[in-house]
Amino acid sequence: MRTFNLILLFLLLQSGRGYCAAPAYELYLKGDLLKAASAYLALADAAPENPRPLLNAAASLKQAGNYYEAARAMVRALERDPQNPDIYSELGWLRFHQADYDGARSAFEAAIRLQPLHPRAELGLASVYSNLNEKEKTLEHLDKYRKLRPDFAGVDYILAWNYMNFDMHKEAEEALIEALRKDPSFTEARLPLAGIYTRQGKFNEAWNQYYRVLDYAPGHPVASKMMKVLEGKLTKQPEEIRPPFRITKPLVMEPLDALASLSSSVKIRVGLGTTNTGKQGRNNLLKIKSFEGLTITGKSSGKLYAEIPPDEAWTVVAEGESLVLKGPDGNIHNSFKGPILVKPAQAGGTVIFDASSKTNNPWFKGADRQYRGYIELYPNGSRGMGVVNVIENELYLLGVVPSEVAPQWPYESLKAQAVLARTQVLIRRARGGPHKADGYHLCDGQHCQAYKGKSNEANTTNNAVVDTEGEILTYHGRPAYTFYHSNCGGWIQASKEVTGWGDSPYLVTKPDIDPSKSMAPLDPWDFHLWLTGNPDANCNYPGRVRASEFRWMKIIRQKDMTFRVNKDYAIGEVLDIIPLRRSPSGNVNTMKLVGKKRSVTVTREHLIRNILGFSSLKSTLFEIEMNRFKNGKVRNYWIYGGGWGHAIGMCQSGAAGLAGKYNKNYKEIMEFYFPGTTIRRIKYVKKNK
Repeated sequence: MRTFNLILLFLLLQSGRGYCAAPAYELYLKGDLLKAASAYLALADAAPENPRPLLNAAASLKQAGNYYEAARAMVRALERDPQNPDIYSELGWLRFHQADYDGARSAFEAAIRLQPLHPRAELGLASVYSNLNEKEKTLEHLDKYRKLRPDFAGVDYILAWNYMNFDMHKEAEEALIEALRKDPSFTEARLPLAGIYTRQGKFNEAWNQYYRVLDYAPGHPVASKMMKVLEGKLTKQPEEIRPPFRITKPLVMEPLDALASLSSSVKIRVGLGTTNTGKQGRNNLLKIKSFEGLTITGKSSGKLYAEIPPDEAWTVVAEGESLVLKGPDGNIHNSFKGPILVKPAQAGGTVIFDASSKTNNPWFKGADRQYRGYIELYPNGSRGMGVVNVIENELYLLGVVPSEVAPQWPYESLKAQAVLARTQVLIRRARGGPHKADGYHLCDGQHCQAYKGKSNEANTTNNAVVDTEGEILTYHGRPAYTFYHSNCGGWIQASKEVTGWGDSPYLVTKPDIDPSKSMAPLDPWDFHLWLTGNPDANCNYPGRVRASEFRWMKIIRQKDMTFRVNKDYAIGEVLDIIPLRRSPSGNVNTMKLVGKKRSVTVTREHLIRNILGFSSLKSTLFEIEMNRFKNGKVRNYWIYGGGWGHAIGMCQSGAAGLAGKYNKNYKEIMEFYFPGTTIRRIKYVKKNK
């Protein structure tokens, strides 16, 4: 044993942190959490002055659900580092989640004595006092936390949670509205806001909030039920409460005429109004018009069936195995068994879908949609009508880039997005893409890349497409896999870490920070502090990027979590949720769900995100803290997260930060996120399809 300890001590001296934690860290990443904790505890015994291995052991034990042993390790760490406020604060949270409110308060107060206005300790004290029903002290500490994290939507959500506990419904309403201002996708904030509106008799406002919940969480049981309950109490028609966006005049782009500036390029097929899996939506009825007028021809025959005057809306209805074309008077003009082509009467014109409350597809219900190129409509069995936009590649990109990134972002980041989107098209068109069987190369949603047509275009993004015309990203002469996402949360993860994403040498794990700096992967303790804090990162770009995309949180009740999990996995009451395998970036790539009936392990990125709550988590970069009653039963789940998307390839928010904060051009941005790749220009060969 003496020889073993001497070897360990030698290894400790070789490490930058004072001890060699590589084997323990590998166990942690693999999800062998109890073995990782044991390895860290062994390191702690070999380095009796160093608190770090004890803190890492505590973090591993907490992730494994063993809060009691985690707290014991934390107390031992305090003996070695008694002046560390972070240790006191996290000890407080371990005790709080075990309903030891006196012990939690003592630890949080110790943290604040060492560091006044410690953010996590202020939130912890507020949470303790809330459970002790001490209203004034709760609100005092929550107000301090809000001032420390002013852009964090979770602050306002927790404030609202406590306001409701204290029957302060007006204040809760204001806090929820503020949370939604910072994070419109915060579904958990819309539900209580709708409840408050219902109690106040504001039925129109309540209905609107439940409708918005269903935008982000289709099929949500509470929202679906309450919308039906409220229908008879509305004082306005639904289309008056949520009026559709209307296109009333042609979009005039100044100073750039993209149509005149771009060369002819290959045509692609884009499925419109698709589902979150990229499949055709249910289209029972569509209204079509154009500022230039339209022609209706048979795809196979080429026969002209109708000429529609400018600004006149006609209707196409799916009836059985046919499409029925009706004029503005409602009379049937013609019926079609096969595909028809809807084309603008003038070159450079567009096709507009008039928003209609009678259509089943939400995409065509809430807003007018305008597209360049032409539209193919065809009978689509039980789903009604298929809708495909046939358009030249470069013109398609005019509608993609502003749908994927903010047009007001630094210009070089817009050019980077244009190159990546163009490369995506080239790959999918050449190989048929995942929607080959559906009859199109790409869908118009995030399953492929977002595309909202001409009405979403902007001068900045149009310029970015024109200035990079034909440019794609390559690796060893072949198109690269140009994955991108909204916000990585501060770390990019390698494709090989994620089940089903392959292993590309240029899709690597790296910190999303100032390129002139380096940063080692975070050990369990530092990762926790990093994720629950507000660290520097390219994608942490206040004023340009929503703070709610960089850091976010959810609190989900036990009964809601059990209901949601059992929709996909019949495991009974949820007893534990354990993030297992992680990338060095911190992203969860394997998760264990423990139920009364059985346990299941989930490994797919989108399934992990979708299972934890009624609306999908923004990313797999998260930690879960389980809050319990004094009897040990789970009360709710506190989920702290960072980023939005899969975190592979280019971080769109990070690209904005590289361009805006560090003055990097689009080629340097490409090299940062896809090291070893090259930008090349392709020549289009026009094909008629």
